[in-house]
Amino acid sequence: MSDAPAGYGAVRIPADVSRPDRVLGPATARQVAVVAGSAAGLWCAWLGVRAWVSPLAFLIPAVFVLVIVGVAVSTERDGLTIDRLLAAALRQMRAPRRQVMAPEGVVPPPAFLAEALGKSPRPPAPLSLPIADLDDAGVIDLGADGAALMAAAGTVNFGLRTADEQDVLLGGFARWLNSLSGPTQITSTNAPADVSGFVGTLRDQAASLPHPALGQAAQEHAEFLDGLGATRVLLTRSIHLAMREPGRAAAQRAVRRAEDAVSHLAACEIRVSPLGHDAASADLRALLDPSGA
Repeated sequence: MSDAPAGYGAVRIPADVSRPDRVLGPATARQVAVVAGSAAGLWCAWLGVRAWVSPLAFLIPAVFVLVIVGVAVSTERDGLTIDRLLAAALRQMRAPRRQVMAPEGVVPPPAFLAEALGKSPRPPAPLSLPIADLDDAGVIDLGADGAALMAAAGTVNFGLRTADEQDVLLGGFARWLNSLSGPTQITSTNAPADVSGFVGTLRDQAASLPHPALGQAAQEHAEFLDGLGATRVLLTRSIHLAMREPGRAAAQRAVRRAEDAVSHLAACEIRVSPLGHDAASADLRALLDPSGA
């Protein structure tokens, strides 16, 4: 009898499927375009200053600039190259710091306020959100970007399963990934957990349990949870799936994809619940105001 686990087998693919194609050695088309554009710009600069600058005096800083550009477009951090991170940082610096929900626009402050302050205060900028509407089924209208639907997903204990059970779970999850027909985001969020209500319920119901030993166990568990909450920061984890569909009939396709996720992930013992209007609205409010103020 073979000791190898039956069922699904794991095969390691030594490739990054999301990596862009290489067109010139290890360089992608974007990297080649950026470096070639920088070299062309330096050549044009040399043609403009060669009458006054010696070739060696121009070559040294030009090579230094090309090295910096090459490092910026080839070095990655968190999946983004350095030049894209720098561009995002510049956009963040230029973006307004104060934004408010004002789809009709921000009214400028009155003139007497500027006279009292001695300068004209800078009004906040309207907060531009991609969300245009949220229907009763929980489908988020993204305007020109289509529609999206969020679903809450459960978890499954993978480490305590046998090798055969792990193969079955991985196979079911792989089938769901292969069935995806559009962008899908999996988000895991940690938030502080408040167990005071649960502790109070345990203590209130401990006396009404059918056996004194059960009541004592409930009291001890309540004290244990109360001690954890007093000495540590307890966290609760929530996992959401966001399925987006572009173009026409995007709402119907997003709903069908959510139904497919429910059926496919049920084989992995993962419970998926599409969010309705109220639950999706509450999640969106929590994203915009995590503190709940």
